Amino acid sequence: MMMDWEEEERIRQEKRERRRRLHDKLAKNGRTDVDRRQDKSGTKSNQDDLQNGVNSSHQYEDQDQAMLEKKQVASNINKQKSSKQKPVMKKAKQKPKWGLSKFNIKGKANSKKQKQLVTSNQGMPPVKKIKKSGPTNWKRMVLLLLPFVIILIVAGYYASPLNHVDSITVEGVEDTESVNLYPLNEGMSVTDLKNSKGEVEQAIVNQNPSVKSATVNVSDWNKVAVNVSAYRQLGYIQIADFFYPLLENNEIIDTPLPSLEKELPLFEGYDIANEDQRAKLTETVKALSSLSDDIIQKISFVTYTGDESNTDRIALQMVDGNVVRGFISSIGNRMSYYNGIASQLDGQTGLIDMEVAIYFTELNDGNNPYASEEDKKAYDESVAAESSAASERAASESEASELDDSSSDSASESTDRSSNGSTSASDDESASSGEASQVESTDAQAASSNAETDATSGNSVVDSGSE
Repeated sequence: MMMDWEEEERIRQEKRERRRRLHDKLAKNGRTDVDRRQDKSGTKSNQDDLQNGVNSSHQYEDQDQAMLEKKQVASNINKQKSSKQKPVMKKAKQKPKWGLSKFNIKGKANSKKQKQLVTSNQGMPPVKKIKKSGPTNWKRMVLLLLPFVIILIVAGYYASPLNHVDSITVEGVEDTESVNLYPLNEGMSVTDLKNSKGEVEQAIVNQNPSVKSATVNVSDWNKVAVNVSAYRQLGYIQIADFFYPLLENNEIIDTPLPSLEKELPLFEGYDIANEDQRAKLTETVKALSSLSDDIIQKISFVTYTGDESNTDRIALQMVDGNVVRGFISSIGNRMSYYNGIASQLDGQTGLIDMEVAIYFTELNDGNNPYASEEDKKAYDESVAAESSAASERAASESEASELDDSSSDSASESTDRSSNGSTSASDDESASSGEASQVESTDAQAASSNAETDATSGNSVVDSGSE
């Protein structure tokens, strides 16, 4: 009985020792596995590994319990044999070998199980990586596909009708059809139009002499509006049987018109083929461009009247019947006061001279720049005839006064022959009276001629305050 107890005690100690070593190995393996799983998978995988280790430890304890029971059965059999054959020492020597070999076999089995556990644990992270690699792959796919999607959207916009001009409207001018809009046209790319907007606007200005500036605006994706600012038209110039619009920038529009379409002046007397007169036309347009539309519309004709003596003269035929005469260099400034001058005339019409100062006089064929040469010649002849008739009347009046003086002298001589002294005195008196009457007749003649000159000219100075 004593041997059985010692044998059982020894087996218990060996079991405790194996259990302690097993727990140490499991703890060591568990720590290494936990470190690996923390680096790869995280806290959750570590907890799974620890749980597997605990389960394996419980499994090992069950195996040890089964082995202990087997040993007890074997020990009972050995006791029965030992009581018949040999002392306990041989059995004691054999039992440690058997138990030691058994322990080694169990250790190999445990190492195999640990290897299997390690290999199974090593197989777990790839499964978890596959689960976590799903979102990463989707992100990569999105990043790879995003440029292609953007390219498809841009290509779709370029090919769609939204990228092509649908309609074009012109604003700012009355005759919109006469404006050349090239290279702008319907169907062109809106993107190309936006990129070359400045070039298109400059091309429109260069192709249309009447256009001062042009602005292109795109609205509602593909609708284009062209806002045009045109030069003001000052009048017309006649070439052969047609009329051509004349702009304030001295450009002549190459659009022949059979008649005047607007109430604007007609420029006459300028030979545009002559460089000197073409330069005078440029000066005239520049001078009149400073006038308001109200005054421009009151002018019927602008006539160049320059000659060899003075090449700067100009005449304006007004709608109200007045005629203005002046110089090109100063006509722009002085015509700005025309409305005030016309209001002072109270409906009278005549010649407004603006060459040196502003004067108003009656209009006749002699001072009218629009009178024909025949009318001017006839007027000069009539003036010369009137002046000669006036001089003849003055001469006849002087002769009549001389005859009266001579008859009075003869009467005084016949009546006063009685005395010499009285006769001489009467002769002296008659001589003196004849001289006085001759002086009086000369003064009357000069006064009459001055009156006729004033009546013919009829000059009057316009108040300078009207300016």
